[in-house]
Amino acid sequence: MGISFHITSVREGTIFNVMQFLSLERVTGVLTIRFGRQLPEVSIYFIAGNIATAEFGAIVGDGVLDMLLCQEFAIKEVSFAPGRINQVNENAIIVRSSNIASVMLNVSKDVDKCESRPFIYGLLPVNSTMGRTSASVLHILQDFGAWQADLETLPKGEKDKKAPLKECVLIHRALSRGVLSYQRPLVSIKSLKGLLDLLNPISEKEANNLRGYLRSLLPHPKATHLSIERFYAFASAIESIAQRRSPEVGDRARRAIHSLIQSATKIAEAEETARA
Repeated sequence: MGISFHITSVREGTIFNVMQFLSLERVTGVLTIRFGRQLPEVSIYFIAGNIATAEFGAIVGDGVLDMLLCQEFAIKEVSFAPGRINQVNENAIIVRSSNIASVMLNVSKDVDKCESRPFIYGLLPVNSTMGRTSASVLHILQDFGAWQADLETLPKGEKDKKAPLKECVLIHRALSRGVLSYQRPLVSIKSLKGLLDLLNPISEKEANNLRGYLRSLLPHPKATHLSIERFYAFASAIESIAQRRSPEVGDRARRAIHSLIQSATKIAEAEETARA
C-alpha cells in the first residue's frame, strides 16, 4: 500500500525529515512543495526511495535542493502522492542522490556558505528598473529565463556576493544596485540596537523573550532586514515593555519607532523615484 500525506505545518528541518522518511520507506512517487497560493511549486520525484529528479521551473536538479533549504522558511505545504514514474526529466536529475542524508548535508553546507542569502527574501514582491515587476523573488527564480539576459548585463562590482546558484548571484547584484528592489520597505536589523537600548536596564527574561521573538520573525538566522509588517510586530512588543518602564520611556520608544519607519519608507520612496 502506497504512502500519501499532506503537511501544512512546516518548520526548519521539515524537508530533510520528509525526504529521509520517504527514502527509508523506499517509495516511488512525487513530493510536491508549495510556497503558497499563486506561487510556483517544487516537484521532486522519488524512485524506490531515491531522489531521481527535482524541478522548479528554470532551476532543476541539485540546484532545487539549494533553493529549498535557503527558502525553507517560506514553505507552506508539503505533500506526497505515490505512483509509478514512467519518465524523468534528464535535465533535472539529482547528481548526489545515493544517500539523502549526505545529499542534504552537502546542500546545508552550500547554503551556510552563501553570501547572497541574507538579503534575498523569496516571498517579497519586486520592482525593477527594467519596466516590469515580479510577484516574488521565487517567481524570478522559477522563470529565470525571462530575467537572465537583462541581469547578466550588469557589470560585476565590489558589492557582489557568492552563492551556490548563479541565479542568486545575479539577483543579489541587481538588488544591491537598485535594479531590483522590494516593493515593501525593509528595516535594517542593525538599526534595532538603538531601540533596544531604550529598555536598559533589561531583565534576562525580557531579553530572552525579545531575542526569541525577533528570531521567529526573521526568515532565517542570517537575515539582515525585517519587512515593514514584521517590524511593526516587533516594535509593538518593544513599545509595550517601554510603556511599563514609564510614560517617558514609552514616548521615546514611540518616537524611535516612528523614526525607523520614516527612514525605511524614505529609502523605498527614493528607490521608486530612481526607477521612474
